[in-house]
Amino acid sequence: MGEEKAGMFMGVKKRGIWFVILAGFITLGIYWVYWFYSTSKEIIVLNKSSSSPLLWTIGIFVPLVNIYVLYRYCVEAEKMMKEKTGWLILLLASIVFFPIMQYVVQKELNKYA
Repeated sequence: MGEEKAGMFMGVKKRGIWFVILAGFITLGIYWVYWFYSTSKEIIVLNKSSSSPLLWTIGIFVPLVNIYVLYRYCVEAEKMMKEKTGWLILLLASIVFFPIMQYVVQKELNKYA
């Protein structure tokens, strides 16, 4: 996993952007938790970071810790983006309306799939 092969990275799954957003609404947010864990793992591998996607996922359920977790996620996501959005914009989007951040991050991750 994480090995470069012909310009693409193994271990990054291509997901339909609209599927991710709609599945979250249909499952009342359960899919978003799975998506957060999966994309956290992919972003950490792409950035060669030492963070734990499981701890991040657990942290999103703890008040105040969840803001720090979203901050770390957005900083790491911004590092792997080819088209820089800015971690602050991602953080604000994730707090105001989570699917906006999902759209931006998944669109960028799909470029590695």
